[in-house]
Amino acid sequence: MNVEKILAKLGTVLLIAFVCAGCGQGGNNVDASSFDKAPPEIKAAWDSAVVADKANDYFTASMAYSKVMRQEAKLTPKQFDSALAASRGLSERLTSAAAKGDAEAKAALAKLMAAQSR
Repeated sequence: MNVEKILAKLGTVLLIAFVCAGCGQGGNNVDASSFDKAPPEIKAAWDSAVVADKANDYFTASMAYSKVMRQEAKLTPKQFDSALAASRGLSERLTSAAAKGDAEAKAALAKLMAAQSR
C-alpha cells in the first residue's frame, strides 16, 4: 500500500476518532496541572504521554494519551478535556509532519494504523 493511501486511511480514522471522542466535550486547552492530584497510574500515563509528545515520539505519546482517555470514569472533566486536547494537538502535528515527508512521522502513522486494526 502506498503512503498516500495510508495517509488517507489514517486521516479518516483520526477524523472519526476525533468526532467520537469530542462529542459533548468542551474546551480545547491543555491544563497539565489538572493531573497533579490524579491517581498514580493515571498521572504516570499522563507524564509518559507528555514526555513522549515533547520528544515527538508520536506512537508512544498517542498510545499513552489513549490510555489516559480510556480511563474517563476516573478522570475529572478538566483532565479528560486536557488529554483530548493534547492528543488532538499531537495528531495534528503528526499528520502535518507525515504530509511534509517526515519519515519518522510516516512510520508512526503506519504503526498507529496497524495498532488500530488489531
